[in-house]
Amino acid sequence: MQGQDYNLDEIIFKKEIIIVDYTGISLDDQHPVAFGKRLFFNALEEKGGKVECVTQWRQSNQKVNIVLGTLHNIEIMGLVSNEVSGIPVRPEGVFYQWQKTESGTVLVVGGTDAKGLMYALNELAERIKSHGLVALSEVENTVEYPENNVRGLDKFVTDQNDDNWFFSDDYWQYYLTSLATNRFNRLTLITGYNDGKQQDFMIPVYPYLFDIPGFENVSLRENLERTPQEYLNQLKHIGQLCHSFGLDFVFGIWGHGRSDELILGLPEDAMEYTNYCARGMYELLRKIPEIDGIQLRVNYESGVGGFGNTADNFWKEIIKAIVKSNVEGGDVFLDIRAKGLTDTIREFIESTNLDFSVTSKYSWEGVGLPYHPTEMRFGELSMLNNVDKRQRYGYADFLKYSRKYDFIYRLWGIGTMRMFTWADPDYARRFSFSSSFGNAKGFQVTPPMSRKQNTWPLFQDQKRVYYQWEDERYWAWYLMFGRLGYSTSTNPNVWEREFKVHYGSAYRDVLKAYEAASKILPLITSSHLTFHPANYNWAEIESGGALFVEHNANPYYIEKKRTYQSTEPGDPGIFYGIEVYVEDILDKQVKPKINPRQLSQRYADLSKKALEALSKVNKEEVPENHMNEYVTNEMDIKILSNLGFYHSYKIKAATDFVFFKKTNNKAYLKSCLSNIKMAKEYWVKMLSLLDKLYFEKPRFLHDNGTWKDRLVEIEKDIEKVENLIGESNVKLISHWDNSDWVDIERPSFEALVPEHFNIEKKLEVVLKTDKPFESSKENPKIHYRSANMAYGKFKELAMDRDGKNYKAIIPFDDIDPDYDLLVYFSFMSKNKNVVMFPGLLDGNNELPYFIIKNSNH
Repeated sequence: MQGQDYNLDEIIFKKEIIIVDYTGISLDDQHPVAFGKRLFFNALEEKGGKVECVTQWRQSNQKVNIVLGTLHNIEIMGLVSNEVSGIPVRPEGVFYQWQKTESGTVLVVGGTDAKGLMYALNELAERIKSHGLVALSEVENTVEYPENNVRGLDKFVTDQNDDNWFFSDDYWQYYLTSLATNRFNRLTLITGYNDGKQQDFMIPVYPYLFDIPGFENVSLRENLERTPQEYLNQLKHIGQLCHSFGLDFVFGIWGHGRSDELILGLPEDAMEYTNYCARGMYELLRKIPEIDGIQLRVNYESGVGGFGNTADNFWKEIIKAIVKSNVEGGDVFLDIRAKGLTDTIREFIESTNLDFSVTSKYSWEGVGLPYHPTEMRFGELSMLNNVDKRQRYGYADFLKYSRKYDFIYRLWGIGTMRMFTWADPDYARRFSFSSSFGNAKGFQVTPPMSRKQNTWPLFQDQKRVYYQWEDERYWAWYLMFGRLGYSTSTNPNVWEREFKVHYGSAYRDVLKAYEAASKILPLITSSHLTFHPANYNWAEIESGGALFVEHNANPYYIEKKRTYQSTEPGDPGIFYGIEVYVEDILDKQVKPKINPRQLSQRYADLSKKALEALSKVNKEEVPENHMNEYVTNEMDIKILSNLGFYHSYKIKAATDFVFFKKTNNKAYLKSCLSNIKMAKEYWVKMLSLLDKLYFEKPRFLHDNGTWKDRLVEIEKDIEKVENLIGESNVKLISHWDNSDWVDIERPSFEALVPEHFNIEKKLEVVLKTDKPFESSKENPKIHYRSANMAYGKFKELAMDRDGKNYKAIIPFDDIDPDYDLLVYFSFMSKNKNVVMFPGLLDGNNELPYFIIKNSNH
């Protein structure tokens, strides 16, 4: 229902708007509803609205147009339909309801609570800014609830250079407004994330904030520009601001090691040092009651304990301090990172009745494709008894039905996206959908620019700067992860109207270009993860490895003896590594995985789509005040497209190089040389674009070198391949020459996969097709595994043919009733290309596998 008989004359022509406000919240209050009301009323007035606001219906002699409030108000409860009030009320719900009253038809704008109402008001304000007052009449009856209860964002404090934003009210007003309008509901401010150093800023954090009773001799060795009291006061202020914008304030303490070079008087005795930190935690929560949650890193990277040897007793004391604070009136929850978390610590927390969540990396220390990896990498699977390896990334074995804790996914962006702009609603929607997998509580994300050293500006050409704060450049990232993180059904108008503001009539083509280009970096991370730690492997700058170990520009690749062709995929269950693929081709044992030929084509297709969309952009349609933004973002899209083409050709070069190594046939080297020269061409194109905008050596937490370093690496590879070819006159041979490998058609699939399994009944799955797989020598396979990554690879079963259909029964012994069951299908075409169903980024399925739940849970 829309407001067809709404009082349009008053609103459109007279611009008179009568509002009954049942919130009881003043516009001047520091409260989420006050923030939402300010945005809403300002939008009305900017479009010429003459607002009369009353707190009781009878106070106005005019026809009421809008009623505001939450379901905590009896008047609102009486107005809204059963669609809102007749179901169990969940937090943060949003509703718009048209109701006929004696005063005429009114629009009820509400929320199930204060945050929900704030979201409703914020969205209505954006619609009015975009479409004017007529937007009020276009509102449809709507009820929305968050699909992810936690929608958090991680922000890091690096060093004193961050004081310019940390202490800036202007910054926090801008930043928290962005988070609130995009429906994030948690901010985690993190200290103590270092580059493997013991001595670093705010490690441990306590002496940077206050003196601890009984440990008065502990102090900073040097006076900082800001005093501990100033840091303490600002943390309190940030917490207060978060609450006024509807955000939980979580304080992350990732470093508890000893920084003796920076801090004087730390206790030498291990037990005394433990007591110092535990008392520090207690004092922190006592002095900053605005803290809603504490996030802890408990593995050896915290500076306490060793690799695979978590300091259980130390962490027990820290947790006791949190519990003591709660007993004395606090209400703090614990967010504890999965890596290094032992059963001893987890069971101890459970015994305290502390509200706690386990948080683990969504995939790796980078942004992969929007699904949970199907398989751990070799390094993790080979050390499952080590809690630092088994729980390094992914959901590990945490998703059992019988667990007593919440689980949260962290999308760790630092190894993939730092500098280039991003906008892909399809990715954000799929990620959001997958963030409730395993009954998880939601997600936390690390935004672009995380861990940038605040000593250099992003652009070397300052004439291109169009923002006050560098974070502003990534508005689309915040918008899509926030709004689609709240609801995967969010109307595309939400981001399209903002794209139209920035890019005018050209916005559709700009968005199409972004949607393609934004998938390139996640594809790299999922299919080609040369080195796992994010500090030392950054997809935006890395070549993926040289063909020869000694040529690598990245010293860690040399240390680990990595090459492009030896690199393991991020998800080795879905993607082939190049060396393994060539070995299987030669052994005629090809497995149902996405192979290098298919992967190379994916890169090329994404890059072509991005550039084709850009070619349709008419710059004259871009608003003049946003031209700098468009020009710089156009460069980002072109850089990513050239990076995609680079990988497309580098895959070809590396594959033919491995064929040469395995067969000693120099004819493959000629194809390798041709393709690596093409890869170089695209890298050079990247450099020409980068030089126009960015600094040669961008500095984040770790020194990652330069793009030009990688060009030298590529040139060394070319020279060595040329030397290997020598004077040979052999005819060129390439794995890519044969056009028969291209599959012309893909069968149509429909999977009959039950939503639930019952261990007392057989579990049958059916794959329906429009025709039998005549082109394949083998029947399709079903791949399955319980949602426990520690169980290793998916198991396979060949399906039995039944007419056009194929059937399989999954054995009971392969099903763990304490976990969901994951299932997907594959078959090999006659050209040895895998066809997967549902497949990656399938149009009808959010994930590349189906999820079957235990009917008893």
